[in-house]
Amino acid sequence: MKRIFVFLITLLFATTLFSQTFYKSLEPGKNMMAVYVGSYDWGACINKIVIHTEEKYKPESLKLSDFEVERVLYQKDTGLRKTNGELKVIDVFCSDSKGNKIEEESSYITILTDVYPEAENSSPFPGFISNTMFENFYSYQVENDDLDFKITKVQGFVNEDVSKFSKGLFTFKGATEKKEFEIPMNYMFYLPETKSPETKLPLILWFHSIGESGSNPYLVLLGTKTTALAGEKIQSYFEDGVAILAPQCPSGWLETIEENSMGIRYWAPVDIEGSVKKFTNPLKKFFDSLTGIIEEEKEEEKEPFAAVSFYTEPVTELLMDFLKKHPEIDSDRIYVGGCSAGGYMTMNMMIQHPELFVAAFPTCEYYLDSKITNKQIKALAEKPLWFTYAENDETVKPASCSIPTIKRLRKADAKNLKVTVFPNVVDTSGTVFKNRNAEEDDDDFGKPYEYDGHSSWIYVLNDQCYDGDESLFEWLSRQR
Repeated sequence: MKRIFVFLITLLFATTLFSQTFYKSLEPGKNMMAVYVGSYDWGACINKIVIHTEEKYKPESLKLSDFEVERVLYQKDTGLRKTNGELKVIDVFCSDSKGNKIEEESSYITILTDVYPEAENSSPFPGFISNTMFENFYSYQVENDDLDFKITKVQGFVNEDVSKFSKGLFTFKGATEKKEFEIPMNYMFYLPETKSPETKLPLILWFHSIGESGSNPYLVLLGTKTTALAGEKIQSYFEDGVAILAPQCPSGWLETIEENSMGIRYWAPVDIEGSVKKFTNPLKKFFDSLTGIIEEEKEEEKEPFAAVSFYTEPVTELLMDFLKKHPEIDSDRIYVGGCSAGGYMTMNMMIQHPELFVAAFPTCEYYLDSKITNKQIKALAEKPLWFTYAENDETVKPASCSIPTIKRLRKADAKNLKVTVFPNVVDTSGTVFKNRNAEEDDDDFGKPYEYDGHSSWIYVLNDQCYDGDESLFEWLSRQR
């Protein structure tokens, strides 16, 4: 029954998944399934599948070992499907149409799957390359040979937090010396209910990390727990709530405006100058001291190579278009934040268009300090900024990005600079453990799961960044 990368040409529309659609709730039709996806600190994880069978089954007829859930990769352009791993099934039971357990026979069967940061095949999204280069989707099939049924059609995905958001599409029209081009950019947005038509809402512009790039905007919300921005806790800091705008980059925010001889754009961070300056700066400072030139008084003459994101203009126009469509947004209270490559984009937007934003909160940001001129540092020092990173981040080393930039901002007498530094990134919920099978006598019993040090956005999205008694989002809500 198990298959290894079996390719099937899909002839029937009814057996394929042409897109992923998320609902607040869903009752699957006959011979269909509803796939429940949870928003977790580590990303999206399937936790439940409700299937609707032709026949009714008694609870005692359902045996865990008889159920198999296969993940199927569907390639939209070619129509090809292939099995792509199995989900670990941890429980099965008769249920109602929403997946609630019942002790009587039913044509609805609920399957619980493994929920853990390292659970195999648990994400509903293909990897980074598939997301950015192809329109690929995961579908699923549930099989039980003993009961003689196979369910192959997903009616939809369920996540109540995602359902708070709406989808949008903005097409940027640009041109180079050689040609005109268009960039379609998906985005997700959330608008809290306002008390009156006169209510003005602040806005958070959120930039995702590199892994959420592509053409499936749901990934923006679930790749990291971005849905938390629309949650009650963070929303409560703002008198009337805060709107969220989360654009999706088709390739990656790190793509810059600089091109090589082949017309291919460089990706940041390209640190050609930074490497050279390590050797030239000591000599330069020595000769400057002999001539009496003071470094701080000199103005940078040019912007560093590969420092500006190619998506600066598209995002700026998207933001302007969104503000035009939503006059309830207060343009004097627009905040910008993001993590990793999104932290780079946060810094990029603050440097290129500081007039648009009242404050920023870059997280594990990937903007090399060597790319920021002294003039830009002075301008940034005038803005409210809150940096967050973990000391053991090996993916984006703080020593090359956040740390030297923060040092320069302090030297420039930054007026409203906050910094939250964590030694590492661990679970703080008390529900995810380093060894979930450990017993009381084991050394690692009860120890929290440790995430990659780059994942400091977990603390941000859980509202766990503080300066004294003040949280990041409480501080953000006060900026005007």
